[in-house]
Amino acid sequence: MKQRMTPVRLLLTVVLIALTGISLSANGLNLNGVGSKAIAMGGAFIGQADDYSAIFWNPAGLTQMKNPSLSFFVTDLMPTGTYVLPAYGIDAQTKAGMYPSGALAYFKPINEKLVIGIGAYVPAGSGAEWDVEDLKALSLNKTKDGAGNTLIWKSMIGVISVSPVVSYKISDSFSVGASVNINYAFMKLQKPATFQLPISPTITLKYAEQYKEDTTALGVGATFGMMFKPVEKLSIGLTVRTPVSITFKGDATNGLASNPFIQMAAPGIPTESGVERKATWPLWAGLGISFKPIDKLTLNADVQYTQWKKIQAIEADYDNAMWQAMFAAGGALDLKWENKVQYRVGMEYAVSEKLALRAGYYYDPSPSPVETLSILLPEITYNVITAGFGYKTEKLSLDICFEALMGKDAESPLPGSTMPGTHGMNILVPNIAFTYRF
Repeated sequence: MKQRMTPVRLLLTVVLIALTGISLSANGLNLNGVGSKAIAMGGAFIGQADDYSAIFWNPAGLTQMKNPSLSFFVTDLMPTGTYVLPAYGIDAQTKAGMYPSGALAYFKPINEKLVIGIGAYVPAGSGAEWDVEDLKALSLNKTKDGAGNTLIWKSMIGVISVSPVVSYKISDSFSVGASVNINYAFMKLQKPATFQLPISPTITLKYAEQYKEDTTALGVGATFGMMFKPVEKLSIGLTVRTPVSITFKGDATNGLASNPFIQMAAPGIPTESGVERKATWPLWAGLGISFKPIDKLTLNADVQYTQWKKIQAIEADYDNAMWQAMFAAGGALDLKWENKVQYRVGMEYAVSEKLALRAGYYYDPSPSPVETLSILLPEITYNVITAGFGYKTEKLSLDICFEALMGKDAESPLPGSTMPGTHGMNILVPNIAFTYRF
């Protein structure tokens, strides 16, 4: 007899397929939320947290679930990044593309007070892919015909979390919840590696070759949430996500290792080496309020804090001693990020028992000082407008959202900056979610 596939087995079967994409980040390395309903309300959802996305926003909210449910969420970020440096004649733009990610979750109420479940989602990611022709001026060496090398500028950093969760209603007005977050992280970098050799007071030979790195890491953290409902129309939520220390390990290649001058300085240096980078996804905490002034209208507001100061640099530690001596300084990602607070507001209006309209706004400040801005880790301050709707029946919920992140151009001064020039980014984000209640 053919074995019936349970919801949990189905979730585990498709999770890796659904979450292999990665998205450009907004605040630091964090993405701006999970769930079409929550995001359509500006991500101001900590105080409401009444659907599957509570596993991200506030796991205490899962006690509001009355039936077992299976949810699927997919989002697709469509960024347009710009980089202008007039001194080098650079007016560059990211390649057109789409960056999908999503979430899967299954929850089951055990009784009136206890809900358990498991979810997989993408809480963090960053990256960009640039048109190589636009950045040719940053390739310092020349080919035999005098043209600049077309070296690749591309990055991809992301985290996929698999989170078993439990939520418990202590009383009619107070619930708590917690999840263990098993994080799989990856980092892929492609950029020019540069080398300059002074041969006289007035002449310097300049070289650039392709650098490529591919690393992965595992880390474990936790999310804790509380929800308090002093009266029927008011709910207050508090969520804390613990920091996670991870060590990326993998391989790197550097075309400069084959350069004759490098070989003279370090005879036999290989073009490949193992590499290790240590990083910390920092503490995240949020406070949210959800209020219903009338039966059909819900108003939400959140304050969300991220301790980005924990990430000052992501340094490269190479296995090969010659690589470590010659390339480690150039391989470090110097960030010097600062702690930041997001402010979010949102609303939902129930047109009928089945149809709800939603809208929201949030302010998303960049943690990066202008001196460390890089086109490989685009960090821009955004004003964000969101809108969407939800339609539900007894068994099925459909939620659709559209999000527009309007970036504020950042001027990085020349000289003294990692990448001087004007950095810009705008991102359009459609997403959709389905929930089936058993």
